[in-house]
Amino acid sequence: MSRSAPPQVVTAAETCALIPDGATVATSGFAGIGHAEHVTWAFERRFIETGHPRGVTLVHAAGQSDMQGNGIDHFAHEGLLTRVIGGHFRLAPGICAMVRENLIEAYNFPQGVITHLYREIAAKRAGVLTHAGLDTFVDPRLEGGKMTPRTGSGCCTKPSPSMWRSCD
Repeated sequence: MSRSAPPQVVTAAETCALIPDGATVATSGFAGIGHAEHVTWAFERRFIETGHPRGVTLVHAAGQSDMQGNGIDHFAHEGLLTRVIGGHFRLAPGICAMVRENLIEAYNFPQGVITHLYREIAAKRAGVLTHAGLDTFVDPRLEGGKMTPRTGSGCCTKPSPSMWRSCD
């Protein structure tokens, strides 16, 4: 029987130092449950101290936050965040402020579809095809889930007024 090498342990700060400018970062959990708070805190500290990483896209399924600046709100810094794609935003007032002020691109998609996409990515499969959201504001033939005027080009030119409910 061969011995395997002991697992390598890295700190949250060391992990965050590996994330380059322009990266896409996905978080998990539901509200404050199962969210890697120490990692997102370290991510924010790195940005405050070094100005990097910049231009990050944040993907989350269920608004991992607590309405008090924790969770995904650690990403709520101009320059750090370029785009957010999520299923629920209300618990993250810092992110919501950036959305309302049109400081970032923002998309609101169904939470379940995002979690299924995580599963498909982990399994190295092509993605998710679904009927979820058709004929609603997330339908690409309508508003495409856009929450801000600066959000992407394509079939629709402006976000739906209903999108603000995600942050109200």
